Amino acid sequence: MNFPPEAPLLEVKNLRVSFPSAAGVVGAVQNISFALARGRTLALVGESGSGKTVTAHALLRIVPAPGVIEAGRMVFRSRRVGEIDLAHLDEKSGLLFQVRGGLISLIFQEPMTALSPVHSIGSQIDEAILLHQEVSPAAARRQTLEMLNRVGIAEAARRYSQFPHELSGGLRQRVVIAMALVCRPELLIADEPTTALDMTLQAQILGLIKNLQREIGCAVLLITHDLGVVAQMADDVAVMHRGEIVERGGVREVLKRPRHAQTRALLEALPSRRGILV
Repeated sequence: MNFPPEAPLLEVKNLRVSFPSAAGVVGAVQNISFALARGRTLALVGESGSGKTVTAHALLRIVPAPGVIEAGRMVFRSRRVGEIDLAHLDEKSGLLFQVRGGLISLIFQEPMTALSPVHSIGSQIDEAILLHQEVSPAAARRQTLEMLNRVGIAEAARRYSQFPHELSGGLRQRVVIAMALVCRPELLIADEPTTALDMTLQAQILGLIKNLQREIGCAVLLITHDLGVVAQMADDVAVMHRGEIVERGGVREVLKRPRHAQTRALLEALPSRRGILV
């Protein structure tokens, strides 16, 4: 399905997400708006509790109870199914099922919570394929093995039958990336994809995501608190603070000339700013 060239893949308008509590209503996300073009990477950056992950979960309609989407639109322009407003899809809609993991995929922050401990990694990726594609189990297995190879997992046939606890942290993260990308989503949400990894593995995983993004042609919404990762991965950046977007723009513009105090504070938290943007 064709859209005007200027139409973004994702357009969020005045999104508001709140969590009722005994002490009152907590506004986790407060009237935020942003857009993400096809093939580009937008970094949603901020300190813990700023509303980044809640925003990502709202896109997939997986905000944990008692959280509710109070207002706003989340317009997703899919070339496969057309334009849809994610905020107003019925929870039991087949289209919402198609969106989750098919049109939009999520790399969770912690792979051990994203993977079932009682199922082999191969069967879990197979299941993602079988849920969203009309293929045979044998064809799903072939796709799984191919994707495991593409994310850099050696001896894919042996790893296929292993369980998450048998893999290192870096391999588990590669499995989660394989599961997220095996159905070739139009949008990939990467929620702190390298938080638990050392610097060497972090660089490998970020490079892998960039390479697969180019290959598949998807857009990426990167959730992070690390402006070093933003400088390496993103085209555009939106800085969140207390549920609001306080600064946005091209990554070079924002990181070279930060205007908001929160952006400056995130930059100052880096061990060294030298070489952050070449």
